[in-house]
Amino acid sequence: MAQIGLSAPRVAVIFDGGVGWHYWARLVLHVASRTWGGRGFLLVPHVDGAVDPVLLQAARRYDPDYVVLLETTLAQIERVAPGSVPLTVEGAVLDNEARAQLLEQAGDQVVPDPAGERAREAVARVCSPYRRSHERTDTEESLASLGVGGLDNTFTPLTPLSAIPAVAGAPYLSAPAGWDGPLGVLVAAGCGLFDEPQNGAAPPIGEKDEQLLLSWLLFGDDPAGTRPADPLLKWLLSPANDGNDGTAFQRTTFGLSRVSTGVRPRHHATFVVGDTAADFAAAYAHQVLYGDGWWLPAELSPVGNNGRAGRMRHLLHSRVITKAAFRHGRVTVTSVSAGAETVTAAVEALRVPPTGLGGHADAEQRKLLEAAVVAGDLAFPADGVTSYAVTADLDHPVAIPAMTEPDGTITMMSPVPVPDVADPGLRDAPGLTWQVEVRCEGPGMPAGRGLQGAHLATADVDPFLTWIRSGRHGPRFESHRYNLIVAGTPRLSQLARPKLRILSLHEWAGRLAVQHQHSIRVSDAGRRANVLQALLGGRENLAATFSGPLLSVLRGFLRNSRKSSERYRDGEGAVLHAAGTNDAGYEGYLTFEGVKAFGSRSTDEAVAADIDRLTGSGLLTRGIIVNCEQCGRVAFISLGRAGQDNICPRCGAANPLTSARWHQPVSGPPWYFDLHPVARDLLRDHGEVPLQLADYLRSRSRRYTDAAELELCNSAGSPIAEIDLPAYADGQVVIAEAKSSSTLGNKPAKEVQKKATAADLVQADQLIFATSESAWEAASLTAIRTTVRAQPWTGGQGPAVRIITGLGTERCQDRRMDLADGALSDW
Repeated sequence: MAQIGLSAPRVAVIFDGGVGWHYWARLVLHVASRTWGGRGFLLVPHVDGAVDPVLLQAARRYDPDYVVLLETTLAQIERVAPGSVPLTVEGAVLDNEARAQLLEQAGDQVVPDPAGERAREAVARVCSPYRRSHERTDTEESLASLGVGGLDNTFTPLTPLSAIPAVAGAPYLSAPAGWDGPLGVLVAAGCGLFDEPQNGAAPPIGEKDEQLLLSWLLFGDDPAGTRPADPLLKWLLSPANDGNDGTAFQRTTFGLSRVSTGVRPRHHATFVVGDTAADFAAAYAHQVLYGDGWWLPAELSPVGNNGRAGRMRHLLHSRVITKAAFRHGRVTVTSVSAGAETVTAAVEALRVPPTGLGGHADAEQRKLLEAAVVAGDLAFPADGVTSYAVTADLDHPVAIPAMTEPDGTITMMSPVPVPDVADPGLRDAPGLTWQVEVRCEGPGMPAGRGLQGAHLATADVDPFLTWIRSGRHGPRFESHRYNLIVAGTPRLSQLARPKLRILSLHEWAGRLAVQHQHSIRVSDAGRRANVLQALLGGRENLAATFSGPLLSVLRGFLRNSRKSSERYRDGEGAVLHAAGTNDAGYEGYLTFEGVKAFGSRSTDEAVAADIDRLTGSGLLTRGIIVNCEQCGRVAFISLGRAGQDNICPRCGAANPLTSARWHQPVSGPPWYFDLHPVARDLLRDHGEVPLQLADYLRSRSRRYTDAAELELCNSAGSPIAEIDLPAYADGQVVIAEAKSSSTLGNKPAKEVQKKATAADLVQADQLIFATSESAWEAASLTAIRTTVRAQPWTGGQGPAVRIITGLGTERCQDRRMDLADGALSDW
């Protein structure tokens, strides 16, 4: 079973966050205000081509369908920075009159932006927009740039509002085009900006109207869906608008609903202080993703003794903070650009009760505010992320015939059902395009991380049928076909219906590695695990068998002496030459009493049930132990090979089954049990430790899948790093090192570097170092901290470091490492 949902496009727009950024931000908001789904666009500023790591995190969590660069024209650049673009004709610099004439003629010409393109590529690299590679061409994307006139291009996958009859031409409230500065940006971000922004100044409104305006923006609900106070209408009204038609942003959500996945605590808010474009964008990202982000530039700062600061404190308390404090919520004050002192000052100012109640009541209120208002880091968690989905088509349960391949990859045997919209208002828009997302049952596969969509289509799908990508919850594709569509083709036949693949973790990692000119292969230890997985019916059963009460029984087959009398003092087993053929190797074999002695079962019936299950799977083999009349070698003969005459595995002699062959007891040979040789090898090399970790992680996850040990190799096929346990737990990619010792070896930093390299390639969310010992040695912990901190992470921020000790024991500890000081705290 699967769920198919339709949604508006998710677009991350890259713009110049340097000088004049207020204008460029308003220009992006203007383009978004004229685009279906534009209320959900993400704004990502750059400075000289560099994007702040915090905003890379936000973009990765947002999971855009398209990462686009804002196109800037000569006229727009001249508007922001007059004279900054030199204009020449035949090498001669134009004077003022000639320059003005050329700008009049060619002002709409797009100016190349190499720095912006570098920033756009940096964002695209940590996400998975629609892109594909061809053998003879560079990587191409479905949409990589967008400007004011870009929506008029009939080939764009975005839909202009003018193409939707139900909303085209309707009047809406809009930020005035001439409102500039921080407040102008805030208003445009709250209600949209329908007209192209112009040079302007701070909004020319009085103190009272400014408070009403900010109160509307900070009300706690989406301003795009609420009516502002009547005095504001004189500032925000567009022609023929009586104030009842909503805002410019509201109409971009026609036919859409804001939906969220996961659970996010209620009554939480994030205030971002600072005056840079990155500060604004971080707050706006929190608003887009969670609905709880607000930007506090210096002119709206609550810090100080002036009247404006006091009014801001009162406003923030009345609209946000008091409600959060009394309902056990949290207000996080943070910043991208401002220092700790600025953030601390804002926290202290917001902890002061807005009115002095006096005495005990005042102390209690301050106590609540101190608990509620805190300084923190900007975080973009997976739970609670929102997006705009087509209201009438949020979820369609469908049954699609599929085949599960040996490695766990799911391949659809027929195309997805026709992904048409049901809303009549949307169906009346012939140029409308939407996004289709397929969510399959089970843990799924890791989202994003740059995996190209071609890997998600079956081999028989035309690569030009549509654009496909790895989305937040599963494969996504554009609604319409791009291959040949002749005139008169029925509407439904114009929609794309690809056959898709849900990749296993192993296949997913391998495909991603190939994109980075690397490869992934199963290690020798992983091969053993795969053999045993096939015997036991899957990875979950394998991990449970080698982690639970049967582990001590399995370890009982390993010999620590060549003498049976020393290894099995009570006669519960025997030590023999391995398979009776190798003088150098010895192996242990257990009796029924031996299985009971090494295990924890209290009754014979429970022991028998365990033996039945393990022999049924092939992990254990039942047989007898006999000697050879000719060579004298004692050997284990499985029940399947035992007979009246038995062949000695050493010399090949036939031996009749008589009492002389088994010696004791006279009544007949007792049953012995042999452990599968692959399981012996796995236990000998402590291969059960990654399985113990897998079992532990599964027990603490709602959705979980993993793979056997892998090797990351370079382009020449030489191993770079071993991954003891790759896992995908509750939407997070995990790279883990699992040891039976307390050290990472003689060169711990080198070992950590290998794991960090693998973690960066797959953009892991967690990097785990686990041991069955009670603690890691200090040198290994130091190497983990220093190496992970020094790694230049692709996504701007590395994975969380998780330290697990006492694995497989009752003393197991699971902690998070603070890379700043190395401190460990509960995970």
